[in-house]
Amino acid sequence: MDIGFFDRTARGRLIVTGRDRADLVDRLATNRLSGLAAGQGAATCFCTAKGRMIDWTVVLNRGSDLLLLSANPERLSGHIQQFTITEDVTVRNYMAIEIVVCGPGAAGLLGVQLAPWEFTDAFLGEVKVQIVRVEPLMGEAYVVLAPDAVALRRFLEDHGKRLEPRDVDRARVRHGIPTFPNEINERHNPWEARLDDAISLTKGCFVGQEVIARLITYEKVQRKLARLRLERPMAGGEEVTREGEGVGYVTTVSGSGALAYVDVELAVPGTALDSATVVAFE
Repeated sequence: MDIGFFDRTARGRLIVTGRDRADLVDRLATNRLSGLAAGQGAATCFCTAKGRMIDWTVVLNRGSDLLLLSANPERLSGHIQQFTITEDVTVRNYMAIEIVVCGPGAAGLLGVQLAPWEFTDAFLGEVKVQIVRVEPLMGEAYVVLAPDAVALRRFLEDHGKRLEPRDVDRARVRHGIPTFPNEINERHNPWEARLDDAISLTKGCFVGQEVIARLITYEKVQRKLARLRLERPMAGGEEVTREGEGVGYVTTVSGSGALAYVDVELAVPGTALDSATVVAFE
């Protein structure tokens, strides 16, 4: 498949405005955001004080505001507002169509050359859009934000294949891409979800920083996200065992493949579990 696309509008987007927006969001985020210039973005986690994940979010500096592509917007909005005390910061929902375009031909179709998390304004046909390069999925992947769903979908259907949820899950399992609420939730920390690139331990304090730093410094991470090859049908939430003992649980199932959180020493390709084997991410 050269180009695929799927609708992600239901996930949610937040606009953060006010003169203190960059400072406040940076103090809440696990990654360094303070150096982002207009037109740049970064992937980050937002966590509780206990280091548990609220969201894995793409933050875009649009100059006059920050745009947050969120999988858990209501909870994230409340989290930001909880820490807004005297700061000049306002959070509101951003209404737009959000479609992911992916595959080897995606960049050519969209007419962009972007580094990961960079974004730009463009036209697709006669539709003005904003394009963001995001995590790899079936090759390079891009979020396209637009006000006009009908024209955008017509353009994409003329050039690519509409992907069903099962297609997306199959790709997520292969590449080890976590999503809310299956893998990203307040049961787990970013290290467990293998979101190391979304964490900076040199930026200074952020909410949950002490716990997150201690987990890695003292090797206290208990479980890791793993890809399984299943030997029998399993379901999301089902316990994973080894020699009859519980060692984790399944989070996403796609055919004979699955994502699961398993004990960290077992999250190694080749490890045999009861009814499953750990295999490498692609």
